[in-house]
Amino acid sequence: MEQNIFSLLIQKKSYKKLETLLKLKKLKVFMPLSLQENLLFIFIKGSKLLFAFKDLWASKEFNQRFAKEISHFLNAQGHAYGFDELMGLEILGYVPKDSLEKANFYAPIKKQTQFYRPSALGLFHNPIKDARLHECFEKARSLIHYQRSFFEN
Repeated sequence: MEQNIFSLLIQKKSYKKLETLLKLKKLKVFMPLSLQENLLFIFIKGSKLLFAFKDLWASKEFNQRFAKEISHFLNAQGHAYGFDELMGLEILGYVPKDSLEKANFYAPIKKQTQFYRPSALGLFHNPIKDARLHECFEKARSLIHYQRSFFEN
């Protein structure tokens, strides 16, 4: 009996693991680029879906915001995208022990050198007669002046 090599590969456990790994990598789209770049790997251990990060800040941000979003997606629409085996898993972000040992907690925090400087001046004529709408534009003007005050001496 002749068998196709691809059908043999699909039946192997190693292919199933590879297929699961590729599905797990697709979950990265729920995270912003900064977290995607900080992600080391994703794997399943018991009843948990674990996301390993290089830095502690990334793990904390993931656990606070994105773990719930991914969990909600998997429970609501996971079946439609072939994530059946991931439904109902607890999702956690963590930092591996070796990364924590290498971390320098006393290193100075890099200051952001690029700031957004608002280009609007807040100089516009407001002829609107509707009191509520007129007030909205005046609030916008005051907000522009407030933001510009940070950049003016």
